[in-house]
Amino acid sequence: MQHNQKVAQHIAKLRSDVDAATSQDDLLEVITQVKHHPGPLDYRDKITHSVKWLLISACVLCIFFIFMRLWYEQVEPLAKLVIDDSCYWLPVALSTLLASFCHERGWLPVPMVVSFTLLVAAMALVTIYVPEWPEAYWTALRIFGYVISVGEIDNQQFALWFILIITSSITWVWLDYRANWRKHLSDKIFLCDALFNNGLKQTKPAPEDKLDALVKQFAEFRRGSGTRDIEQMFAGQYQGEQHSFNYKLYHFQYTIKRTQTSSDGNGGYKTKTVHEHRDRYGMLLDFPFANGLCLDAEDEVKLKDSVYAEKYQTESNAFNDIYRVQACDKLTAARFLTPAMIETLLDLNRNFISPMVEIAPDGRLCIASTSKLIIEKRKHSLAKPDEFYQEIAGHTELKRVQKLLAAVYELMRLSDNNFVRNPKESVNLNPLTQIKNSENNAHVSL
Repeated sequence: MQHNQKVAQHIAKLRSDVDAATSQDDLLEVITQVKHHPGPLDYRDKITHSVKWLLISACVLCIFFIFMRLWYEQVEPLAKLVIDDSCYWLPVALSTLLASFCHERGWLPVPMVVSFTLLVAAMALVTIYVPEWPEAYWTALRIFGYVISVGEIDNQQFALWFILIITSSITWVWLDYRANWRKHLSDKIFLCDALFNNGLKQTKPAPEDKLDALVKQFAEFRRGSGTRDIEQMFAGQYQGEQHSFNYKLYHFQYTIKRTQTSSDGNGGYKTKTVHEHRDRYGMLLDFPFANGLCLDAEDEVKLKDSVYAEKYQTESNAFNDIYRVQACDKLTAARFLTPAMIETLLDLNRNFISPMVEIAPDGRLCIASTSKLIIEKRKHSLAKPDEFYQEIAGHTELKRVQKLLAAVYELMRLSDNNFVRNPKESVNLNPLTQIKNSENNAHVSL
């Protein structure tokens, strides 16, 4: 078995062990395996790295020759080597990358050095016995260049430059990822450990949590004018003194399309469409204490055609300056927005950027903001197994997640019959009196 193939199998086994981990102890066992691993864990990529730098150097020189208008008369020997002779060295370089990829998967039985030697020999034979090869090579580049070229740039040279920049970029990313596999696996171990420490597990969206269902249920997910997607979702359970609940954390990404106008350099203007990606982070859970209410501190979502037909304002100017309140009816808003609830929501705005609290008509709560919930970063990695072991063996608290859970718990506690003073009063008060008392209490408190 080839060296790189062994390394790939060993790393794949470590990754699968992390994916299968169900506790912190399982993660610690993976770290121990890395420290005392009997087999190789580092790739041998000297030939592939050499090809990478060859492609990058050729790409830079092509840019210089093409875009700086330095043609063969000035730098004929170097230009001939890079551009004219590319019909000989470029196929060998690309074939070497392909051979390295196949070696890692066990598809080629001979060592990488032998493969490279055979590729060079094959190109030498093509050069000697197939004199039509250069013409066929440049014809292919010319056809490809007609498809992708712009302006007055030579189609063949532009096609060559395009191939070089694409292949060198892919090779750079590929080799960097292979060389830094410990960093990426350390990130995954740290995230899994943080989830274990906070009673969370990564999950796939259930039918009611898929984007199409959420868009119909919540205005929060109708943001943007382009693509939308649920990037991640985690499930957990919260246990409080008065209330306990199951919840799901999510990362929602959406795209805003906008037109950007700029000068064309000739006294005119040109426009282009810009796609801006934005992120929202939040929590979904059942909320049996209220329904049909939306409190938005960002004013980005359009609520005009939603089920929240009634606008509502409290007696608190500080609250009204931050939150836009709309509900299915004003009674719902009045019952919910007690003085204590207003203070809780103001505190939510102090801890999270652009919060939005939305309780759908079916009684499901979505509380979201622009603040990323999982922001904790590791200090060590698998490059130093002993230090990383100690870090994972400790406790990582997701502080923003805990703050959001505390806020949700307060919403529940304050909404659980929050405007009923005692059983006798609840029987005698009618809804209009309740709204009036709630507004008076807010006025006195704030």
